[in-house]
Amino acid sequence: MNEKEPKTLEEQLEILQSRGICMDDPSEYDKAKDLLKRVGYYKLVNGYKKLFIDIPKDDKNGIEEQFKKGTSLSELYSVYYFDKELRELMLKYILPVEVHIKSLMSLVVSEKYGQDNYLRYQNFDTSRANSNKQITKVISDIYNQIAYRESDPCINHYLTEYGFVPLWVLNNVLTFGTLSNLYRILKQSDRQAISRQFGITDELLIGVLRYLTDIRNISAHGNRLYCMRTKKPLPNTPVHSNLGISLSSDEYEYGKRDLYAALIALKYLISKNEFNKLIDELKIIVNELKNHLHTICIADVLEEMGFPKGWKGIKRVKKC
Repeated sequence: MNEKEPKTLEEQLEILQSRGICMDDPSEYDKAKDLLKRVGYYKLVNGYKKLFIDIPKDDKNGIEEQFKKGTSLSELYSVYYFDKELRELMLKYILPVEVHIKSLMSLVVSEKYGQDNYLRYQNFDTSRANSNKQITKVISDIYNQIAYRESDPCINHYLTEYGFVPLWVLNNVLTFGTLSNLYRILKQSDRQAISRQFGITDELLIGVLRYLTDIRNISAHGNRLYCMRTKKPLPNTPVHSNLGISLSSDEYEYGKRDLYAALIALKYLISKNEFNKLIDELKIIVNELKNHLHTICIADVLEEMGFPKGWKGIKRVKKC
């Protein structure tokens, strides 16, 4: 489909039929037409076709892609909808983590440096490589966020009355990404005061927050989550080895750059009961998707998510 040449719905449906999308039943044709109206060709087809392709496109030899026999647009939509539920599920458990970290950071930083001096350069860790650049960038980002939200009643009140914004107030406007970066530049003793609350090292918490920031942003912006891969991997953890995940090229095969890594990260930051609820809810939507698949199997989707066989066993594995 040439994106430079807009197609009518009928033309889009004709293209899909020519590439093997099953619309033999008139009701399936009408359903496909409705899905294209509601979701759009690019988001639905281009976004979720990968697992359903039998013959990939080959421009060099003039070959158009072909879907596996029996593939329907409804089946693609089932993966699309599953991905939507995944994003909602991840946000459900990541957002409270964000609030928790912000609260801990506010308590630790404000108690040690006061409410008006916490953004002074000397309050941060200058021992790391490129520390000057990192510290100045984070401080600059924070001031930019204050300026952007200066009309917010709370922000405006403190700026007008006191000339500064306490961290516990600023937490309401800081992004998770800025929060993660702020934690990374804290002095080690301050980082450890926070990481001890989760029973992990400050270095692991740095990696966990960085990873969950990516998951949160993908989820919040409605981008594809189930097949995501990050450039920066989650740090190695005892959970990786306790799960018996094999090493491939000096990196664990699962749980490093995929969605499974998000589960490992959350295992360290939420309670056992909450984590068990997360896995149980994930099992429900996986089973729902399984019931709507007929051209591919659920194992194909789980593999794309980076989930190993026996992935549910993460509920029982020890964190240390």
